[in-house]
Amino acid sequence: MKIIDALRVANHEAVAIVGAGGKTSLMFALVEAAPKPVCLTTTTKLAREECQGDFNHSLFSEFEVDPAASLDGAKINLVTNPLDSSGQKWMGLSHSQAEQLIVYCKSSNILCLIEADGARHLSLKAPAAWEPVIPDQVDLVIVVVGLSVIGKPLNAETVFRPELFSNLTGLPIGAPIQLDHIVSMLNHPEGGMQAIPQKSSAAVVFNQADAYSLKPDELNLVQRTLRDHYSTAILTRLQIDSQRCEVILDSR
Repeated sequence: MKIIDALRVANHEAVAIVGAGGKTSLMFALVEAAPKPVCLTTTTKLAREECQGDFNHSLFSEFEVDPAASLDGAKINLVTNPLDSSGQKWMGLSHSQAEQLIVYCKSSNILCLIEADGARHLSLKAPAAWEPVIPDQVDLVIVVVGLSVIGKPLNAETVFRPELFSNLTGLPIGAPIQLDHIVSMLNHPEGGMQAIPQKSSAAVVFNQADAYSLKPDELNLVQRTLRDHYSTAILTRLQIDSQRCEVILDSR
């Protein structure tokens, strides 16, 4: 099944992508498949080299002066703040700026995709108290996790903020990560559920399914325990096939 159909992105107006293990890959996969026009932004940072596509790129200062002119009728728009001091990353929008952009996109029938989290290119993370940075106007939040960490020790090389992950799941530092620990983190109000607006739908993308295949009992665990918080869960291999997935939970 196509990822964009499984997640029903076309039924939503503003979509935030959080977590670790493929957020940017998922965002650009959705851009490729989504009905146009589309507007991309971030509330964290986007690497300069990741933004080399065929985009109409505007700074928020330009959008704020004249939204219609800055988006310019383009099929794919990118709105950021200026480059950071390193010159390598586009700065994200503040909460109020993101809200302003979303309101305009909704009024103009433009799908808005927001990368709203950072994980330093690791496959799994636990959020700090101020993360993720999800605008209130978002109506779908997609939490991404990478399955390649299963069986690996919990440490700073496998998980962003391993101490927080340990606190949320009870898994000691250095112990092997299993799927039940990931599921426990996803369901925790200070883990995967943190900062998701009350009115928003939530979905999980288990990426890197080429690195680890879920066993029947693990599939049952996902279906049994995630449905109270998430409407959908899918398995993907974004680096191999950016458009296809397997739906493993659909509680809608």
